[in-house]
Amino acid sequence: MSRKFICITDDCEIFCLGVKSIIESTKKYDFTETHSSGELFNFLNETNRLPDIILLDVKLKKFGSLNGLEIASIVKHEYPTIKIIILTSFDENDVLKKALEVGVDGFLPKETITEELLDAIGCVLDGQNYLGKNTSFQAINNVLKKKASRTGLLTKTEMNLFLLICKGHTNQQIAEKLNVSIHTVETHRSNIKNKLSIKTDVDYIKIAIEDNIEEVMEFYEIKK
Repeated sequence: MSRKFICITDDCEIFCLGVKSIIESTKKYDFTETHSSGELFNFLNETNRLPDIILLDVKLKKFGSLNGLEIASIVKHEYPTIKIIILTSFDENDVLKKALEVGVDGFLPKETITEELLDAIGCVLDGQNYLGKNTSFQAINNVLKKKASRTGLLTKTEMNLFLLICKGHTNQQIAEKLNVSIHTVETHRSNIKNKLSIKTDVDYIKIAIEDNIEEVMEFYEIKK
């Protein structure tokens, strides 16, 4: 299996060096770095190998550079196969809201980078979304409008599967855990999507938070 390719776009070269050290220590990924929107888009336009993930600083200070959320919006439109994890040390409420609107795949506060970086990368590469285990309940809750419980529409089996999806399990892992076929998992997953109007994987976590599902809140260490 070929190694996944990760790009970081951050204007702090020392921070990039630290991230590079963490990533390369695993010997699982290839790595490159850019330091502004101009450098990133030049790289994307010229490379014959697009990155699988971009780790993207939310506030780039280099003159003339777009900020991370503006970059993310363009990348998602022009290069939809690229996953994006937003890195930020700024106000979570505002950044998280905009990041979810843009459609990024992960959100990781810089202060947790050492502990969570590889978990976040692995989660996103597995097709799941990552919101950060230490992201405060208030930061997420303020983004999402409270609604009547939606998961009440699910059967017991569908609810069990819903919880496993929220925790980042793949269809194969769910099938093994529930001792059912992949086809059965896919059927239940389709039913859940239809019942809850789910469009992307992040919607599972959003609904779980909206419904204040304790098991999911505890898994992500989200506290009220």
